[in-house]
Amino acid sequence: MCYNPKKMKEDLILSEKIKRVVEIITPKPSQISFAIINLNTGKPEISGYNLDNFIYPASIYKVFVGAEMLRKVYIKELELSDIVEIKFPNDVDTNIKLFPTNTSGDNRPLLKSGNRVTIDYLLNLMFSRSDNTAANTLMDMAGRENINNHIILPNGWYGSEVTRKFLDRLKEEKEYRVSKITVSNARHLADCFYKIETDQFVNEWVSKKLRLYMENWNRGGRSGLYIPEFVNYYRKGGWLEVNGYKHNFFSAIKNILRKGYAINRWVGDAGVVKGKKSHYVIAILTLTKSVWPWVKFPMKEFSQQIHELMENQSDVLD
Repeated sequence: MCYNPKKMKEDLILSEKIKRVVEIITPKPSQISFAIINLNTGKPEISGYNLDNFIYPASIYKVFVGAEMLRKVYIKELELSDIVEIKFPNDVDTNIKLFPTNTSGDNRPLLKSGNRVTIDYLLNLMFSRSDNTAANTLMDMAGRENINNHIILPNGWYGSEVTRKFLDRLKEEKEYRVSKITVSNARHLADCFYKIETDQFVNEWVSKKLRLYMENWNRGGRSGLYIPEFVNYYRKGGWLEVNGYKHNFFSAIKNILRKGYAINRWVGDAGVVKGKKSHYVIAILTLTKSVWPWVKFPMKEFSQQIHELMENQSDVLD
């Protein structure tokens, strides 16, 4: 019998406060899925907005890939020191400046077909700078069916199954060329990071290793959610933009006339925050559809308001 993530009790009072923040911050709240798990309570409770709304998570899915690889290492099927050869067409990254999390002066070269590196190095790249070549290579080693059957489905995260790599569909294996896009929701992602924080994700060793890889981000640039004055914060973010103007200007105009937008921008983040008085899991997925390139989800304002809410929540509990 699979675990049901909906069994965690919801703090309806906190959810109502979050609802007010969301509906002030964004004019299109249906394009957001947001969850908080307060870890300062005796028995953790979940709160949020559109908890079960499925949205493309972009690179956040890499946590599932990393978990399955570490599970294989734990059962001695693989070793972190094993050497892996990078192969075409997995070598998709072409410009290190495009990594949205690469703010800490990461000068490690891009992976190329023929390079030979360790599994540990690939996991480090995948989490610290969200390297897509590393993620594609590790996904092949882990196996999509294994990721779903060993990591996602036993936790009851139905609908969050991993389906795609960062590849043109024609370069995918035949059985995945027509796969639907990978989606997830804030409830599943918050539950995942709650289990990582409490050493329950696969097992204690896998949970601790995932934290260590994600804490590499914390040592460099502080991208992702703009959470002020945190004591510690590990996370995995995701970002993707489909900009019609960059591909075909006239096609973009047609989309505006037909659909009302020319740009799709997915931005998400999930992690665990320790503030001065707060300790919570946070997960957010957003989709912004816009005519104008400068219209973005106000992540900085939103996350700062949520952090302030959680810091004040601690005062209420006291």
